[in-house]
Amino acid sequence: MTTTDVALRVLLRAYLDAVGLSEGIQARVWRKAQLTLAQVRVLRRLAKEPKTLGELGADLGLSPTSMTRLIDRLEERGLVERRRDGDDRRRVTAVLLPAGSALVADLPLLQGTSIWQAAQRLSPPQKKRIAAAFAEFVSAVRAVELADSQAEMSLN
Repeated sequence: MTTTDVALRVLLRAYLDAVGLSEGIQARVWRKAQLTLAQVRVLRRLAKEPKTLGELGADLGLSPTSMTRLIDRLEERGLVERRRDGDDRRRVTAVLLPAGSALVADLPLLQGTSIWQAAQRLSPPQKKRIAAAFAEFVSAVRAVELADSQAEMSLN
């Protein structure tokens, strides 16, 4: 096994360990707001700006059917609303409603968790280094997803 292979395995194991930390958070979010992590991710994206269902699906790596179901559930709860484009009625945008904004603002996703406590114990340079590493990895993954999406679109 090459050094590159070992480094890849170490990175992927660390990623899976980090993802595993979210399992307890999912239960906490469900108890507090009765939202799945996928629903929270949608609300967080919409808190920044309204997005079309296609954009949301691409951002989250979800199929159009899954995205529609997610928005249906959030819409039923009065957290988001679908709006049709005046010029192109086929274009549907999801918009965060005030109840959704309040929920996103009030939802203490990590506060009080072991993740929160561990992060507080890190020194400022450690926090900065780890945040930069996470951001770099997320950026690399998104670049691959974008390239794959563009390649898939060019085939169709």
